[in-house]
Amino acid sequence: MMTKQTCTISGEEFEVSELEIKLREKFGFFDLPTTAPWVRFRELGAFWQHWNLHNRKCDKTGKPIISVFSEKCPYPVWHKDVWMKESDPPSADYDFSTAERGAARDFFSQAWELFQKCPIPHNTGVGNENCEYTDDWWYSKNCYLCHSGYKCEDLKYCYRTLEDKDSNFNFFTLNCELCCDVGNSQNCFDSKYLLNCQRVQNSAFLYDCRNCTDCMFCFNLRNKQYCFGNKQLSREEYEKKKAQWNLKSREIYDKAKHFFEEMMIKNAWHQALDIVQCENVYGDHLVNCKDMHNCYFITNDSENCVNYLRAGVKTKDILDSFDSCGETELTFSCVNNLFNCYMLRFCKGLVNSKFCDYSIFLNNCENCFACCGLVGKKYCIFNKQYTKEEYEKTREKIIAQMKEEGTWGKFFPGYFAPNPYDESWASFYWPLSKEEQQKLGFRVSEISGRKNDHYLPTSEIPDSVDDLDSGQARMTEEELTKQIFWDEEYHRPFKILPADIKFSRDLGCPLPNTYYMRRIKENFAWMPFNGKLRDTKCGKCAKEIQTSWPEKYNGRILCEECYLDVLN
Repeated sequence: MMTKQTCTISGEEFEVSELEIKLREKFGFFDLPTTAPWVRFRELGAFWQHWNLHNRKCDKTGKPIISVFSEKCPYPVWHKDVWMKESDPPSADYDFSTAERGAARDFFSQAWELFQKCPIPHNTGVGNENCEYTDDWWYSKNCYLCHSGYKCEDLKYCYRTLEDKDSNFNFFTLNCELCCDVGNSQNCFDSKYLLNCQRVQNSAFLYDCRNCTDCMFCFNLRNKQYCFGNKQLSREEYEKKKAQWNLKSREIYDKAKHFFEEMMIKNAWHQALDIVQCENVYGDHLVNCKDMHNCYFITNDSENCVNYLRAGVKTKDILDSFDSCGETELTFSCVNNLFNCYMLRFCKGLVNSKFCDYSIFLNNCENCFACCGLVGKKYCIFNKQYTKEEYEKTREKIIAQMKEEGTWGKFFPGYFAPNPYDESWASFYWPLSKEEQQKLGFRVSEISGRKNDHYLPTSEIPDSVDDLDSGQARMTEEELTKQIFWDEEYHRPFKILPADIKFSRDLGCPLPNTYYMRRIKENFAWMPFNGKLRDTKCGKCAKEIQTSWPEKYNGRILCEECYLDVLN
């Protein structure tokens, strides 16, 4: 049974499930939410720094660092190794008297006054070798301009990759090697531009294919070889067709991308929801989950969660949260809390911590309330140390006052985010004008890319890496790597590295011709998401179904039964 509510921000009607009500009660909240789930996703997502790296100095040592936070960050930013060893942020007493007299000194005002003085780590991730230009990057080697990965080697320009090797521009991939522009796929090798594929080799521009090799422009195939446009060919016929598409050429590669997009709309069949080995779930892109409602991009043994996304690895009883993993349990309205966290409410960036509320960037802490920048502490309020008895008494008094002023149960206002909205995860899915960002209370970027006179247009980049070897190129290979090019659409400069040239030769793909994050975002758009599912009809049997696929794919979206019928 669902309870209907009207969102106070968007004005739309939304439903609250029985599981959500039970979880709210578990966290001590017996009222109903007042905003739609996607609005809550946007609010939390504004606090997840994404897509950007900045050259700046460590505010502790003065040494240059590569950080996800710019020089304009309102918090002091320390290199994470220094922060772990030396963080000793200032503390404050909670001012009960002034808080009673008005909103000027409410809970959030006092917390903001303190938090701006507390250092935070420059990025996340450990166990890396030669991976300075990364973020949310773990136990990897020789990776550059990559975000959200684990146990990877020799990657460039990738996003959310696990155990990948020698690849560029991959996203949401597992155990892929020598690949480019591959997304939501696993166990693929020597391939270009794959989407939703498994165990594919020596192929290009495939969608939803399994156990295939030597195929191009195919969809919904199983156990095939030498197929072109879903037509079975002999080896000789296939090689002749393949030779007509020189994918080293940027012009031809872009033509192939357009061909692929047309194939996706007119020819391919789409499973309404990407749900694998799950029980009693509602959402999309779910693997090995149980009892989940309105959850997305979750993997590996998560259960009993609502309005939860981008997470996995044994998480349980999570509500209105995302980006948590590693046996985390009982978190409410939280973002970026990792590894063995327990009973957190309204927190950002906690690691191995439990029983904390309204706290930001804590590591190995417990029983902390409204703290920022602490390592290895317990029983602290506003970073001030208390005895267990003093802590519990003061905490309850603050909560009672927050309930009176109407701040209890609300996540931090947007200006608490260490990053501007334009550099957040939320901005990808819900882009806002600067005026809209200000109106909603988010931080607005003060940095914009500036085109210098010596930057070259991307039209100066050779169409193919073969041009560099022909002797007819506008510049030599060495000259190419010394130039700085300007991405007119993304308003960012970028360079072509010697490693980019080598990769293009090895895989037979074009040289990069955009700022790397623009291309990652374009690729990632192939996994559609806007915080909710929409109603449509199966393209075969007309059964009512729900999906994340946009309306332009209507007629090609199938229910589970019809999808299984069309597979070759």
